[in-house]
Amino acid sequence: MKRLAVIVLLAISSIVLSSEFTTASATKMDGRCCASSDGGRSYRYRMAMRRAAIPHTCSAYAASCIRDSSAQADSLRMCVAAKSQCMQTGVHVGPYSGRQYAGMQKM
Repeated sequence: MKRLAVIVLLAISSIVLSSEFTTASATKMDGRCCASSDGGRSYRYRMAMRRAAIPHTCSAYAASCIRDSSAQADSLRMCVAAKSQCMQTGVHVGPYSGRQYAGMQKM
């Protein structure tokens, strides 16, 4: 009789424990079926966070231009010219990529 009681107790406890784990994982995913499970380590997320960390000023974009294009011979001259244009118009145009970043603070 004691064996049957132990077996029934173990069966019930395993059912209760498995239901608790299922609820926790569903809560963790917030009900979304296809949520990324990489915890924010994806390339796209890291690049978005890196871009968000740059202040949106003409000076900051000129500094990152100089840092990123240090291999170019005329990088200092091109980046300073892009900064002066940004100070006048409020739009930074990347000297090598041609990308335009509007809404810059003129600092």
